[in-house]
Amino acid sequence: MSVAPEAKADLIVCSRASDKAYIAKAWYSKGTWVASGWTHVNSGECEVILVGDMRSTSAYIYASDQNWQPWKLQQEETAIFCLQQSSFRINNAEGQCSTNMIPKTFYKIVSPDGYDYTVRLR
Repeated sequence: MSVAPEAKADLIVCSRASDKAYIAKAWYSKGTWVASGWTHVNSGECEVILVGDMRSTSAYIYASDQNWQPWKLQQEETAIFCLQQSSFRINNAEGQCSTNMIPKTFYKIVSPDGYDYTVRLR
């Protein structure tokens, strides 16, 4: 008798853009919103942004190019989270941004089937 492994669902970002993409993410964990960045995604490549079951994870992403110009994603629901231009991890990221943080619009990611979900940047 065999037992099927539990399905794992990751959030993946792939880029077909000519520029490198810089990705920040925000997710709900243990009663607070956490934001962190940056994951670099080269043109023609994909990177795992979040590991876990997307059915039980609320997640948002922010994507920009090297000139800090944001990608407008097709997802409709957005939220404002704090970020920094250098590497960062912020707890309570949906609150008031301190002086060294920047409020930005992140796009909600919803995985319709709970398996790997891929965002494609063009």
